[in-house]
Amino acid sequence: MRTCGDCTLCCQVLDIPELAKPAGRLCVHANAGCRIYPDRPTPCRTFTCGWLATPALGEAWRPDIAGFLVRDERDQGYLCIDVDPARPEAWRAQPYLAQIKAWSRMVHDRTGCLLVYTGREVTVVFPEADIALGPVGPDPRLIIGYLKGADGRRPFVRLLDGDRMIQEWLGQSGDAKVGR
Repeated sequence: MRTCGDCTLCCQVLDIPELAKPAGRLCVHANAGCRIYPDRPTPCRTFTCGWLATPALGEAWRPDIAGFLVRDERDQGYLCIDVDPARPEAWRAQPYLAQIKAWSRMVHDRTGCLLVYTGREVTVVFPEADIALGPVGPDPRLIIGYLKGADGRRPFVRLLDGDRMIQEWLGQSGDAKVGR
């Protein structure tokens, strides 16, 4: 059975509204472990670290080594990568990026999406493109998919507020904020 050991990256990268702790800032209760562990709020109690839960992920995937953590938000259709703001490009390094792209293919095939969070900055990872959305609230409502056209299919992301579209990004277009 794996343990956190010295790793406290979840205490930094996750948004914990009950503690007024924004994503990207180290929790004031983190100090070689959690000082309020018996009384920690629900998001801390229910959080499952992907590295702890997935024995197939090797030691290199331990969050404090990788520079990010993996979490499954299956109820929302998301697989999430939460990145240490001090190492914003860590998820793009190998061996991580190849696996993250493979995961993005799997979750897109199941009508989900892979989101990379660096603080409030969000990137949607498609197998063929990454679309940087910029700052997004803690629970974005996204429509992710592909548009078919004469030039093939292009990934798209729509950010919604209720049923109203706030913004749209298209992969491989002049208006898109597409990463590597």
